[in-house]
Amino acid sequence: MADLRKVQQVVQDIYDIKIQGATNIAKSAFQILMDELERQTFTDSIALREFLIPAMHMLEKARPTEPMMFNGMAYITAQIKDETLPLQTLLPLTTDAVKCYLGMISSTAEKAIQNGVGLLNYGDSVLTHCHSSSAIKTIIANKAGGKDFLVYNTETRPLYQWHKTAKDFLEAWMKITMVVDSSAPFILDRNDPFGLDIDAVIIGCDAIKLNGDIINKVGSYSIAHAAYDNKIPVYVAGNLLKTDVRDSIQIETRSWTEVWEDKPEGIDIINFAFDQVPAKLLTAIITEFGIIKPNEVRAVVKKEYPWMK
Repeated sequence: MADLRKVQQVVQDIYDIKIQGATNIAKSAFQILMDELERQTFTDSIALREFLIPAMHMLEKARPTEPMMFNGMAYITAQIKDETLPLQTLLPLTTDAVKCYLGMISSTAEKAIQNGVGLLNYGDSVLTHCHSSSAIKTIIANKAGGKDFLVYNTETRPLYQWHKTAKDFLEAWMKITMVVDSSAPFILDRNDPFGLDIDAVIIGCDAIKLNGDIINKVGSYSIAHAAYDNKIPVYVAGNLLKTDVRDSIQIETRSWTEVWEDKPEGIDIINFAFDQVPAKLLTAIITEFGIIKPNEVRAVVKKEYPWMK
């Protein structure tokens, strides 16, 4: 019988937001597959597949908005589709496929970060939302280029993921100001009486649609809309391995207990985890292939990732 206990623990950690951020979630998913392929002993190719297929399905279901993970599972599946392969061929082939995709995640993420250097100017104020390792590293990379600027960071309810974001910025000696979620669109208003004068918005994303829309932590839509209305550029740090080529990503709704654990009877709570930002509100997407317009996503993916179907 397949041993899926360690995989199940990673699945639980993803659901509980102990592992967060699209890139980190994908890395964790493929790392546990790699670890288990090396740790476990399989008697034959059937036993290997009896572990691998359920493990991949479990990880996919942990977070329904992670095409970087889905695309990786599709990549691995394509490499091992020949069901006649003996164990001595199948095991190294599977391991190599997992290792290759893990390497792809890291290398493309680094390229995207470097492509985002130069977007911010000395003295700029930038707003970010939720915890995105790609957005955070892109902003920090701009500071490393010799520029100094202010970062405004939303609290990101209901789980307050801004705590982790703020700590990442503090470690890089960045100047951080937290703003309440509901006030984020207001401070983007050019008529804001407090004069915060935000120059740019940089957010991450969990999924990129082929039409250039993106899916990100709930609250992103209102922030992007306010920025668009005030002619403030909105950049998305978005590795194209996150592209939803299946057009199957659904907006996740999480438990109401995250919002009000002991709520009185008679109250319904809708707790969206994500929302969808239309391409027209976005200035550009910072990718491993350069900074592209949202309407260029389909063409770039088709050219650079023909296996992504």
